[in-house]
Amino acid sequence: MKKLERKMFGDVCCRFKTFVVLTVFTLITAIAVFPFFIYNLTTTLSNASNQSSYRLPTSVKPTNYRLYIDASRLEEFIFHGTVDIDVRINQYVNEIVLNSAELNITTVRFREDGFDSFLRGTVQYREYHEQIIIKFNQTLNIGSGCLSLTFNGIISDQLHGFYRTKSHDHVGACTHFEPGYARRAFPSFDEPSFKANFCITIRASKGLTTLSNMPIKSKHDGGNDTYIYEFESTPVMSTYLVAYVIGRYDYVETRDSNDVLIRVYTPVGKSEQGEFALKTAAKILSFFTDYFGIKYPLKKLDMISVADFGSGAMENWGLITYRETYLLVDARTSTQKTRQEVALVVAHELAHQWFGNLVESFRQWNGGMIYGSMKISIFERFEYIYSFVVYPEYDIWTQFVSDTLSTCMIPDALQNSHPIEVPIQKPTEIDEIFDDITYGKGSSVIRLLHAFIGDEAFRRGLSSYLAEYAYQNAITENLWHYLSKASNRSNLSEVLSSWTKQMGFPLLTVKQEQKDNDRLLTIEQTRFLADGTRDKKLRWKIPISICTQSHPNETVHQLYLNGEEKRTFVLKNLSANEWIKLNLFSVGIYRVHYSSSMLQALTPAIQNHVLSPQDRFNIQTDVYALARAGRVGYTDYLKLLRHAYKHEDNLTVWKSIVRQLTELSSIFEYARFNNTKALYQAYVCDLLVNIHEKLGWDALPNEGAQVPMLRSLILTHAGVNGCSKTRYEAQKRFEKFSTQNNDHYLINPNTRAAIYLTVAKTGNRQIFNQLISLYRQADTQEERIRLLTALCRFDDEILQEEALHFVWNMTEVRKQDHLTGFASLASHNRRGCELCWKYMQDNWQHIETIYGAHDTHLLHFIETIPALFISKERAEEVRKFFVAHPNSFLERSIKKVLEQIHIRRLVLDRNELSINEFLSL
Repeated sequence: MKKLERKMFGDVCCRFKTFVVLTVFTLITAIAVFPFFIYNLTTTLSNASNQSSYRLPTSVKPTNYRLYIDASRLEEFIFHGTVDIDVRINQYVNEIVLNSAELNITTVRFREDGFDSFLRGTVQYREYHEQIIIKFNQTLNIGSGCLSLTFNGIISDQLHGFYRTKSHDHVGACTHFEPGYARRAFPSFDEPSFKANFCITIRASKGLTTLSNMPIKSKHDGGNDTYIYEFESTPVMSTYLVAYVIGRYDYVETRDSNDVLIRVYTPVGKSEQGEFALKTAAKILSFFTDYFGIKYPLKKLDMISVADFGSGAMENWGLITYRETYLLVDARTSTQKTRQEVALVVAHELAHQWFGNLVESFRQWNGGMIYGSMKISIFERFEYIYSFVVYPEYDIWTQFVSDTLSTCMIPDALQNSHPIEVPIQKPTEIDEIFDDITYGKGSSVIRLLHAFIGDEAFRRGLSSYLAEYAYQNAITENLWHYLSKASNRSNLSEVLSSWTKQMGFPLLTVKQEQKDNDRLLTIEQTRFLADGTRDKKLRWKIPISICTQSHPNETVHQLYLNGEEKRTFVLKNLSANEWIKLNLFSVGIYRVHYSSSMLQALTPAIQNHVLSPQDRFNIQTDVYALARAGRVGYTDYLKLLRHAYKHEDNLTVWKSIVRQLTELSSIFEYARFNNTKALYQAYVCDLLVNIHEKLGWDALPNEGAQVPMLRSLILTHAGVNGCSKTRYEAQKRFEKFSTQNNDHYLINPNTRAAIYLTVAKTGNRQIFNQLISLYRQADTQEERIRLLTALCRFDDEILQEEALHFVWNMTEVRKQDHLTGFASLASHNRRGCELCWKYMQDNWQHIETIYGAHDTHLLHFIETIPALFISKERAEEVRKFFVAHPNSFLERSIKKVLEQIHIRRLVLDRNELSINEFLSL
């Protein structure tokens, strides 16, 4: 072979070898990697499938339900029924998927329009997804048809679905279908976008009141001492708004200015306790009709108090269900606080009749902002608007900042917070996300929006939105569009998205410099975190209102931080001796860190009440939050209270101060120094002495509506902190009450809770037994709650254990009230918390059984009891317990609790020594 040929042959061989090596390498790599790729692809597709499998296919949609429920065997806790669902088939299918849970489906038939014969279907249960698949042996044609099912089920002992109630040994039944519990009462397309009309018929005993969303169309004898009630057809609506209630009730009635029949249903013999809510509802329907320019669309409005009810209230269209304490007012024994709460809750639920019922604010179980801010938060807004207009003496807008804004900022400062707008895959996740952030922050964003665009633009935008989407579903952007159009602000959605699509809120650190007659103001934003860590990744678009010493109650400078980390503003014509304050009236959702000199300059304006109550509230609560996060010392906060707030007299401000002092007191349960708690209680008593003496124990002539609530707050806090004069007077009044046959008229209802809690604190068995006796004699649920709370506030350890057993006595305490007593005992002192945590560990399966594995009561148990601990060891114990008792519904709450324990430990470690030294001076 020639040399050139040999070289060419060698080159070919070399290339061939290279090709072979590369080919082999590629094959080996493929063999190794391809299964991994397939696995990940399969997992991804599976996850996507799992996420979407909770959703119903849109190939079949309902248009009308004819629902029949036979509840004639109520005492046996069973029911059966039939449902004929008119459907529209949008594509060729051989199966229909709908929701059903804990129901036994006995027969299934389908008839296409234009055909006389029925198709028989077989039922496949998908219990985990709460669905049934009805399969047919032939393809269903595109068009209309009727799906008919017969079924039966148990009237449950939980507080959702179609469940049993009991009042004075009388059994009744009630529905609660939000968010996805209608499927437990009848097979249905139980998602918000599957709207339809409902024609409801119910068979029930003749001696019972039977109600549903609409007026009774006809009533006839059903045999065996029953009636069959046929109700008029509802408007187009979602399944979660369907309602029916059966039981023994009285009622009072009136008509509003548009001739809508309004009734309030009460327990038998207590109809007069519905009068306050009745008058409130009559006023509010007229108010909302005028405000929105749209009449209430139904002929009647029923509001009913339900003996066993897990939520505060539920806005079912035309039949609003309430917990008794949020609807009933006893003219002789109810407190001013109860009246205010009833007015707010009634206003809230009636606002839902427009927002949420007339216009549905979500399309799927998806988007916390759609559900939270539009469907809930706007109504938070309107309950305050209404109450401000109809009951101006409540000064409800001032109370908003302590009751709503301040409450939502606490969990939103956690690492384990969440945005208002949260993707939701299944209905149970909505229960999990129904928290202070969804409610409180959502409504605070709406309040911010209202202030940003003004009341007139806000009203016009809402009115146009309601008119456009009546009886339809809408999404967040639809609302923003109409509000933007009404206010001529095209950037509205952009501004709001920074508050709704990301978690948390900013801390504004403020520095100032005087240059001639101008003020240079440098503002830096970072995310505020309760544990004190720094997070500069998130940015907000922040409207900032500033008031000054010359104009303390109006916006003198309106600034806008457009997502920048830091910016310097020039405030023109502001002299060196003028103080400034950011966040006028606490409208903004942020905290402010002033320099020491700026805060000191504001102190006289706090002392002299030059600043509004909202601004006095705002300053001290920001300093407290900064201290909790370790950015300033706790002694700075305690000094501020002592110097600037010693003569404070506003309910809102005191609500905030008391809440914060109570949290610090619970931390001192774990103090390392023996005298820290006693020193702290002496400080609290000294702080309260002026307002205590100003208010006294008895009502003053012509005092305002807030004064009784403030008196109760101050007396209670003084009593439990050991203020000697308060304890002496409480004991004297309780003894007088006891020696005169427990005559309730001897104790003003507004001071009753303070007296009960104070005498319980150091009480003996005699007082414990007296409180139990009073509980059993109490004629209102409001009074029982006061007494149940007091029963759990004894220092005596034996009595604490007896109180714990009493709380869980199912014959003594209603299911929805176990948590109230349990939380009262846990928060009383360290021993009470230990008792409750041990009970939770020993009885967790029982607690889950009582409420259901996806009930919000479980979230509250977790976030209320173990969150009071401090040590690393306890945190690890909590973590391990819930690892051993897994429930994905609780995961977010468990993370929050572990973070709260960590923060409480940091507070004690960082501050106890300095606080002890300060209080010892």
